[in-house]
This record gives sequence, C-alpha cells and structure tokens, in this order.
Amino acid sequence: MKINLLSLIKFKIEIRFLLVGAWNTLFGYAIFFIFLNLFKNFFGLERSAYVLGITFSHIFGIVNSFFFHKFFTFRSKEKGREAFKEFLKFFNSYLLTFLINLVLIFFLVELILLDPVYAGAISIPICVVVTFFLLSNYSFKKNNN
Repeated sequence: MKINLLSLIKFKIEIRFLLVGAWNTLFGYAIFFIFLNLFKNFFGLERSAYVLGITFSHIFGIVNSFFFHKFFTFRSKEKGREAFKEFLKFFNSYLLTFLINLVLIFFLVELILLDPVYAGAISIPICVVVTFFLLSNYSFKKNNN
C-alpha cells in the first residue's frame, strides 16, 4: 500500500493529536502502575491503592497532555497569563469530555445493558473526536498550524 505524503501533511495536526494521545495513554498507565504499587506495597493501602493510583494518574496525565498538545500538537506560543488561560480551557475541555464519557458509558451499561468493557470501547473513539474538536476549536483555537 502506497502512502500519499501529501494526504498525511493535510492531516498533520490530527496525526500529532493521535501521537500525543498514544503517548499520554502510556504515560498515564505508567503513572497509575507506579502509584498503585507505591501505595499498595510501601504504605499498605491495599483497598484504596487503585483509587489513589488513578487520581495521581489523571493529575499527571492532564498536565502531561496539556504540555504535549500545547507545544507539539497545536504549537501554541502563548506565555504567562495567556498560557494559564489556555490551561484552564484545556482543563475544562477534558472535564467536559470526562462527563460525556461518564454519561455515555452509563447509558450504554445501564440502559442498553452492554458490558462495561464494550461500552468503554465504544466511548473511546467518540471521546477522541470530541476532545480533538474542543482542543482545536476552544483550548488552542487561534494557534492551529
């Protein structure tokens, strides 16, 4: 299969977005794994270790994702107060996507009676599209390259 380089260039922001998403998924899981084991093995918090692990994973993941999307995906040049505004918009975008994901999975599991594993798999591409739309049209709107 021959790849048309011109068509790839046309979607360069989308490709960078997916690369950052893949990196952030690996990064977030690594942070989850580290904190899960830290709280479980060193602090003896067997029952709450996963909650603490996912909490820290989300905090570090959002910060990691912001910087990679800011500088790599959307190549934003904002500094100071404007960069802080970008971060707030970014955080709000992720919060909205989280809420959409939560409602979608609830609907699929509780009303359609779909297995949560499948519901999560269905929600991923939807949330990826929503997140890209929010980041490109709201969080980093004036900085798209």
